[in-house]
Amino acid sequence: MSTADQLAKKHTTETTEINRLPVAERISAARDRYAAAVELYASSTLSIKEIAEQTGLTPYALSHHLSRHHRPLLYSRYGLEVPPDDSPVRIKSPRGQSRATHLKYKDAIEACGDIAYAEFNISQIARLFSLNPTGLSAQLRVHYPDIIPAREALRRRLGIADRLHRGALPSSKAAYEKAVSVYKDTDLTIREVADRFGISFSGFGQYMRHYHHDAIDAKAARRSRSKKDTRQRRSGDLSGNGQLYGPRKKTAERYARALNLYKEGRMTIEEVVKETGVPLGGFRHYVDQWHRDIRRNRKENKYGEAIASLRANPRPVSEVGREYGLNPDIFREYLKVHAPDLAEGQGMVRLENGRRVKRSAWEKYRPAIEEYRKDGGALHAIACRHGLNYKSLSSFLRRVGNL
Repeated sequence: MSTADQLAKKHTTETTEINRLPVAERISAARDRYAAAVELYASSTLSIKEIAEQTGLTPYALSHHLSRHHRPLLYSRYGLEVPPDDSPVRIKSPRGQSRATHLKYKDAIEACGDIAYAEFNISQIARLFSLNPTGLSAQLRVHYPDIIPAREALRRRLGIADRLHRGALPSSKAAYEKAVSVYKDTDLTIREVADRFGISFSGFGQYMRHYHHDAIDAKAARRSRSKKDTRQRRSGDLSGNGQLYGPRKKTAERYARALNLYKEGRMTIEEVVKETGVPLGGFRHYVDQWHRDIRRNRKENKYGEAIASLRANPRPVSEVGREYGLNPDIFREYLKVHAPDLAEGQGMVRLENGRRVKRSAWEKYRPAIEEYRKDGGALHAIACRHGLNYKSLSSFLRRVGNL
């Protein structure tokens, strides 16, 4: 077992033990557990990940504990003031500069836009402020894209030329051209595109941030919209974390055979589950969540066959429902929407004397009534022969009158 797995297992065990304690004791137990890590975070410049490795914790657990119980330490680490009303302040936005990065590059970035520093190139300005030239260039291109073009225009007007190439190199354009096109035209992430073309993830990511920031912004906006509007999201759509919305690969593989059998349309879900051995509830949820189109098509085909049969051979809805495995009440509601002429005909029937009665009642009592009208005899005996209640049959006869 790897070190990460051991830490995760230890974290899970300790968390379970803390959760078993009475509510009043949980906070103090958690504080004792993280005391050494918190002290190290407050007294050093080590990252949360480095502290977690030294103290045998997981970075996620330590980060959560600090943000929940020691937020002033986070404010101090990132150079933020503690809000007077104790309202939470976002330490770092999901996209964009953190406050610490902004403070680190603030003076150098201002110098890049100052005419007093026009004689220096970006690398020279970075060294003047004891910064990494590549880091400063990346901050300018990603977060202040207007500064570099304005600066170069100023240097040209002043006659300052260093004969350095500006913009993307022709070799970089050729190397990343197809990858950029795929990134713009699909929902793949930068890493997924890099893996598909076998190119450097960091190099392609930097190229996109420097020269195609608009494409990254457009995809981020789509992710943001997808995160807010979850009701209309379907399998294959872009989700809020940049991944395609859909089942996990392991889940899809588990239900692959069952889904193929169900897609053929000859077996019910219960029969498919019995054949493949997958759990009924899990497979039903899988189909409803990720393959609604298959279920909808099966439903439409099933109801379509039942409606066609009902048109060709008019008979009670309950009988058709049993024949096609449909719930009679649901089938009646479906008929009202998709075949109103059949629904109206199924509801009532007009007798020879002009009276309208329920079709189901007429179908139920008609054999007994025909025998009574034709041969006469005791109504009580006729009701018994047809398995009917005598009082119900007598009441129905009085309602329909003479036929």
